[in-house]
Order: sequence, then structure tokens, then C-alpha cells
Amino acid sequence: MKKLQILPAIASLLCLLGLTGVPLQAAEGEHGADHGEHAGEDASDKGPNSGKLLHAGDLTLELGIFEHGVPPEYRAWISRNGEAITSNVDLTVELTRLGSEVDSFPFTYEGEYWLGKGVVTEPHSFDVAVTLELAGRQYQWQWESHEGRTRIDADMAEESGIRTAQAGAGSIERSVTSYGRLVPDPDRIARVTGRFPGQVTSVAARLGASVTRGDTLATIESNDSLQSYALRAPIGGTVIDRNTNVGELSSGQTLFTIVDLGILWAELNIFPGQRDEVTTGQAVRLNIDGKVYRSEVADLIPSPGNAPHVIARVAVGNDDAMLSPGQLLNAEIIVEAVDVPLVVDNRAIQSFRDWSVVFIQVGDTYEIRPLESGRSDGRYTEVLSGLNPGDTYVVENSYLIKADIEKAGASHDH
Repeated sequence: MKKLQILPAIASLLCLLGLTGVPLQAAEGEHGADHGEHAGEDASDKGPNSGKLLHAGDLTLELGIFEHGVPPEYRAWISRNGEAITSNVDLTVELTRLGSEVDSFPFTYEGEYWLGKGVVTEPHSFDVAVTLELAGRQYQWQWESHEGRTRIDADMAEESGIRTAQAGAGSIERSVTSYGRLVPDPDRIARVTGRFPGQVTSVAARLGASVTRGDTLATIESNDSLQSYALRAPIGGTVIDRNTNVGELSSGQTLFTIVDLGILWAELNIFPGQRDEVTTGQAVRLNIDGKVYRSEVADLIPSPGNAPHVIARVAVGNDDAMLSPGQLLNAEIIVEAVDVPLVVDNRAIQSFRDWSVVFIQVGDTYEIRPLESGRSDGRYTEVLSGLNPGDTYVVENSYLIKADIEKAGASHDH
């Protein structure tokens, strides 16, 4: 990061006027105790307690984040000409995080050091502003301390397939898994026979043909009247069976079978250990050849052959004709859904150091947010802390953000 500097003449003028103690300073990664150093840090900026040293004439402020055996907290040591100052000090640290959220830490003296009130939550990535008031004078220091952060312009993010979502409330679902197959809807099968016995004089519908209701399937000459009549399709659908040819006799047998495949049924095996939790009306996610279909349990019926399970019947729309009877599938039957205030899509979660994180987006900037997680259903995870409702976070291709941050080495060693 670039260091902010004020021209020496301006700095001297400010000191003469008593407006500030030191020029504005900028440094990267100055966390102090228990945080590793960024490349390029000057070891001479570290004090005896491993904090960052800030100077204003004969005044010295050592400030660091301490987290050995305690949650991360600010500690400070103030001295003038080597003599510790333990009273009559107003010290405040303000941290401005990505997204403009500000954390403020007032300090009180604890006997050995000045202690900032509150926990310095991760990530330790912020713009730091320190204000010290002592003996009627005010001293200020500012610098950037960024970690787990990167910038990707909008065009590159779009080209890379980085997609975001807004964090908010959702449901965590508990489900049971079942397996089954697709079968035709028995209400959408028509077995067509001739009304009167006679000879088939023409056949219009071939095997596999798509027909609509009222289409002529064949023509039959009645034995009694010697008059021809048209055998018409009673429903629209696909001809899946044809049992006649020109010249053959029709005498009550099924000549054509037509199936409307616009709706199929999934027959799911529900075993005794699952039976108490499965009932009609429950939502179902069907996974068929990698595509997910949503429906609900319509019926529960005994299985054929006295098998030790019942069958849950689930209707599946097939308007695009991509499904066919006999296909195998697996299903998640939602047996419980709990509404929670904040969830994230599981695709967003990445491991970073020893955390589970998501990456928030503010403009072209992306940054880690370590999560404290609650319940998960394999699709969404409850967030207990670490993210705010309304935050924009990366869902698709979040691993690209992680890789970019790790490549830049923009993280501390803890």
C-alpha cells in the first residue's frame, strides 16, 4: 500500500499551531502481538510488546492486537520521554471495514496497559484511525491494515463467471433420501380397440408417432354393415404399441396404445425406518440425470408383491419431453424445514486458514468473512455470526477469489 506523507513544512506548521501530534501515517498489516508481519514492514516500528510504535515528538504510543489466550483485543502503552502515562488520557481507535462499517474502541487503564473495550473481530482488515487526547492536545494517526482482500474489475469478474447473491433469511431443511424410477401416468394411457368387428383397410399411425386427440389411427370396414369407420385417438400422446396392419381383422383386441408423457410419476421406495417421517403433501426434490425437479408427495400406496416398503408417488412435469418411463432417480423428501434469519449458499463457502469463509463484494473489492455456522442441509448453511443481512457475497466460482488472495499473499500468519 502507498504510504501517505505530508510535506515536512506542512507538518512543522501543524505542530506549531498545536493541531496535531504527527503527520498522517500509512502502514500495512500492523496488528501487533500474535500477528505475523507483512513483507516490507520495518522491524524498528515494533515496540517491546510487539505492537506498532507511533511517535509524536517525545510522546510514544505502542498499539497492538493481543489474542494469546483471550479473544482479540487492543492493548496500548503510552509514554513520554520513557515515562509511562497511566491517567488523564482519552484514547480511541476506530476501524473502518470494507462496506463502511465502523468499530470504535475506547480505552481504559488496566494496571499494566491501556485496554480497548470490545473484541477485534476477524478479519483484521480495516482502515485504522487513532485519536489520543493528552494535556489539552490531540494526536492522530491513520493507516491501512488490509488482509484477505483483493480487487477484480467488473469485466474480469463477469468473464470469470463470478456470481453473487445477497445474504438473507432462509430455511434449513431436513430430508430423507429415497430411490425409485419413472412410470407413465395410468390416467394418461389409452388402449384403443375397434367399435365393431371388421377388416382393417388402412393404417395412419405408425409406432412412435405423436398424435392429437381426434386424429385417425386406422380405417375399419364393419363386418355387419360393410361400411367403413375411422378409428380415432381418444387422447393426445405417443403411439407406443401398434398391433394391426392393413388386411387384418379387428375383433375386440387392442390395436393401438397411446401414452401422454406430458406428466410422469416417480415411484419412490419408502422403507420402514423412513415411514414415520414421510407423508403426503411433503416437498420433494428429484434428481434425474443431474437435473433437479421439484414436486410433492401425492400418494402413499402399498408396494406390489408384499415387499416390506411402501411407494410414494410424485408427479413430474415433462413438457420438454426430456424424461421417459423407466429412468432411475434419487429423491430428497423434505420432512422438516426451519426458518432462520441468515443463510448462505453452500457453494459460496471456502476454507481459508483455519476458517470457513465467504467473500463479500463491495464494488470491485472482495474480502473474506469468517463464519460461525449453525445448521446445514447440504444446500444452505445457517450463519450465526460473521456476515450481515444484505451483504453481497460470491456464490459461483468463489474459489477464484480465494486463489487470487492467496496468490497475492494478502494474509497474516496466526
